[in-house]
Amino acid sequence: MTDFSHCLSVNRDRTMSSLGSVVRRAEFCLITAVLLLGSGALADDTSRGQAVSSQRQQTLLFVGDIMLSRNVGARMKARNDWTYPFAKIAETLRAADLAVGNLECPMSDVGHNLHHLYSFRADPRAIEGLTFAGFRVVELANNHMDDWDRPALLDTVQRLRAAGLRPVGAGANDLEAHYPTMVNLNNAKLAFLAYVDVEPKSAAATPDQAGVAWLDLERVLSDIRFARPLADIVIVCLHWGVEYAKRPDRRQVEMAHRMIDAGADLVVGGHPHVTQPCEFYHGHWIAYSLGNFIFDQRWPVTHHGLMLKVTLVGNRITDATPIPITIDNSSQPFVSPSERPTAHRAVQTARKRAD
Repeated sequence: MTDFSHCLSVNRDRTMSSLGSVVRRAEFCLITAVLLLGSGALADDTSRGQAVSSQRQQTLLFVGDIMLSRNVGARMKARNDWTYPFAKIAETLRAADLAVGNLECPMSDVGHNLHHLYSFRADPRAIEGLTFAGFRVVELANNHMDDWDRPALLDTVQRLRAAGLRPVGAGANDLEAHYPTMVNLNNAKLAFLAYVDVEPKSAAATPDQAGVAWLDLERVLSDIRFARPLADIVIVCLHWGVEYAKRPDRRQVEMAHRMIDAGADLVVGGHPHVTQPCEFYHGHWIAYSLGNFIFDQRWPVTHHGLMLKVTLVGNRITDATPIPITIDNSSQPFVSPSERPTAHRAVQTARKRAD
């Protein structure tokens, strides 16, 4: 009789060995799959982290009224230094990714004086000061841009563009004055709109005549809705309000709120020559008046203004901080650091009220 016990033992050992090999291969495959899945998850987390960290932080810096005529112009001309008014603050402005200001005078050597109560016209060589200080967007929708009639206004627009600056709120006709000025700031698309609500209304652009963009609320809301799909951030700059008033009136507040509700991300105002409160409304900032930035007025209250530092992360606004400035007797602004925390608390308070 044949003894199969040895064969059974050998076959059993071979079978067990094969089974062990299969099991080990299965375990290996399972471990490999887990590791691959884990590494994929880690890769996803890493890519998400890189995406967040790649959202660049940038700053916009808004300033108030810049008047380079009259005594300010005389000082520049006497020194033959067209950067003189900006000497004490240019470094701060240039540190921002984008500086924006309201130019309170035409910069031209053409036109004729319309003899408004105050008529300003700056030497076009003063454009050197704007570029020296790092400005890139210049608001022209104000009550002095037409002081030397439309030829000076158009000449100003053309000279600014030739110097690499981006004017907003004025142009050769109504369409150009109201059309958003687009700026691509490291892939963040910004649309700027600017309007004036201070006489003379005769300076307003028409379909066939140069001028400034007049603040007609329904038209402004329409312009905002037009700009909204073109940009990541829509910014509205306003020349409005009552001179020397400490606060905006109810009409201004209502208009600013409607602009935000229509799609504006930020509203920045000026004209009163003094500062007014900032507000945080429905997740967006409103600065009603930044006051003066460069001016030669005598009253002490007009020698204090604000800059608004706006922080972008990626393509959205994440913060806004008012920075007080002082204008010395030579019409040169400088940062007032001791007052900065107070101004910042004012915005924080407004934000808490809004929340």
